[in-house]
Amino acid sequence: MENKLSHILRVCVIIALSAPLPSVYALQSDASQPVQISAENGEASQQDQSTTLSNNVHITRGSINIYADRGHVALDKNGDKYITLWGSPIRFSQQQDDGSVVSGQCNQFDYNTKTNLAILTGRARLKRGKDQINGEIISYNTQSQVYSARGVAANGVNKTHRASRITIILNDLDKQHAPTK
Repeated sequence: MENKLSHILRVCVIIALSAPLPSVYALQSDASQPVQISAENGEASQQDQSTTLSNNVHITRGSINIYADRGHVALDKNGDKYITLWGSPIRFSQQQDDGSVVSGQCNQFDYNTKTNLAILTGRARLKRGKDQINGEIISYNTQSQVYSARGVAANGVNKTHRASRITIILNDLDKQHAPTK
């Protein structure tokens, strides 16, 4: 029983350590903070190196807060981690070194350490200060620090179903990029 419990804890730590929020300016001290995970239910499989959490999943690490309905993490034979969180919606926030807060939500969050790609799907939204990006899918490469956003394509069957668009709101653009004197 103790071996199973230690395995659950180890895999749960993998979730929090490997699920970065899509942010370039993350609070540096978060990396040295302990990971805390709570959920009403958890199940681990030593055979396939995976853990499933369900019902009110809450992950914290320093200023990082993630709330989801359920989550699953798997570790492959090469040590790559695959993390999926589901929620209606998943909510997350993280304080930045400059004092601002990045927050967002989506219905599904996928992260893969092999590709360094975080994908927010289902009414995805990221917000930093007054700046915001909305789309059906927002992806972020944690290594290259490149974002992309997509709407939903029209289905071609129902004439009332039109393609959705992404929305980007930038405030104080002139102040952010103004040359210093």
